Amino acid sequence: MVDKRKVNTKDKWKEKSWYTVVAPSYFGEKEIALTPGSDPRYIINRTVAVPVSEFTGNFKKSSSMVLFKIDNCIGKKCSTVFIGHKVSDDAIRRMVRRRRERIDIITAVTTKDLYKIVVKIVLVADNKLTGTKRAEVRATVVSYISDRAANMKLSELALYLIGDDIYNDISDALKDIYPIKKIEIRRSEVEGKSEQTVLNETPVE
Repeated sequence: MVDKRKVNTKDKWKEKSWYTVVAPSYFGEKEIALTPGSDPRYIINRTVAVPVSEFTGNFKKSSSMVLFKIDNCIGKKCSTVFIGHKVSDDAIRRMVRRRRERIDIITAVTTKDLYKIVVKIVLVADNKLTGTKRAEVRATVVSYISDRAANMKLSELALYLIGDDIYNDISDALKDIYPIKKIEIRRSEVEGKSEQTVLNETPVE
């Protein structure tokens, strides 16, 4: 006797097609995934996680993933938008050893093109910091990230957050306060675009 469940499962897969998923233009429109679907409508809003090393070539970041959301499909090709990145919890735990101090910083920034992004950073100090010194470190990092984001478009900030330069830049910003040698941008989350509008044209009377 034929198992109806097997027949139904097989038929459902026959109805599906494979769609090619590509990264945004500022990530080189690289093909990042193949995903099955019976209709493009059911593919929109799917999240795709891709290793950071696919874009940076830095295979030391094997625990870091860039996150994209499918926003449109034309034919069998689907485009995406950057929605953030994340570093695995295991990688963060390996950063922090006994007798070292972990400083977690969470800050919301706005890009030049008015995208709001939450950035989560982990700093590891070799020794315990005083409350005053810790506050100074935190304020300096928040100020640096906010100022840098304000002068970058989302496309530029996305690449900056997953790249290598940001670590040296934060370290340089802190060198006169406390020498932080272990830094990780553990997560970023794009919350959307601000409703604020910039009026460049003279109103028509």
